[in-house]
Amino acid sequence: MIMLMWILCAVLGAGVAVAAAMLLGRSERSREGSFNPQALTFAGGVVLSSFILITGFLIVGAWQLQSLARSHAHEEARVLAKAYARAGDLAPPDREEIRARITQYTHTVVDIEWPDLAHHHASSAAWRQLDGVQAALGAVPEDRRGSAYDATSAAVDDVYVKRYARLADLDAVSPRVLLAAMITAGILVVVYPCLVGMTANPRNVALLAFAGAIVGFGILLVFQLRDPFTAPLNVGPSAFRDALERYSQLK
Repeated sequence: MIMLMWILCAVLGAGVAVAAAMLLGRSERSREGSFNPQALTFAGGVVLSSFILITGFLIVGAWQLQSLARSHAHEEARVLAKAYARAGDLAPPDREEIRARITQYTHTVVDIEWPDLAHHHASSAAWRQLDGVQAALGAVPEDRRGSAYDATSAAVDDVYVKRYARLADLDAVSPRVLLAAMITAGILVVVYPCLVGMTANPRNVALLAFAGAIVGFGILLVFQLRDPFTAPLNVGPSAFRDALERYSQLK
């Protein structure tokens, strides 16, 4: 399905270019070439540069957003593993309770919350389970509290901070106005040669079709990258799966 989308977008871009060539490349001005070459070169350079600039900016920005979202996920998973390790120094009843709740929260993030992130909302079950970890810590009797308890409590508090940072990435998407500007610039790139007099012969049409396919591919790439939690180029829950593996290694 995803591969079909890429192919269709490239074909659509080529189709727009070919249609523009066939419709606009048969005018008298196209046959006579009555424009000033220097003016055409300057205007064409501006149009092409605009598309490249906007597309490049969006791709770099989207990649940075993905890197940030991936970093926040790894930071939260690291703090979860730290909390799990610190809980190992608690008294046996408290240790088993806290570790079981941390493990349950991590599984919920992987299995339930991560698919929800593609729809831009967090899992209420994950929030309840994290609150349950904190509640279980609060229920530890005073006589069983010590340095291990303080370290575990501090790590759980840090999980809240990292979770808020990760969920803030749900709103980190490329601005729609830039996406509209990119599409407009892409259309101008493939239509411009026909507007300024490109003759609709087979060679020119083929070259313009290739250009249209590249423009369509670039636009689709930006749309696939713009949301860090939407497939196919999304950030996955691998950091939390690694945390679950780390739990099994800790005694």
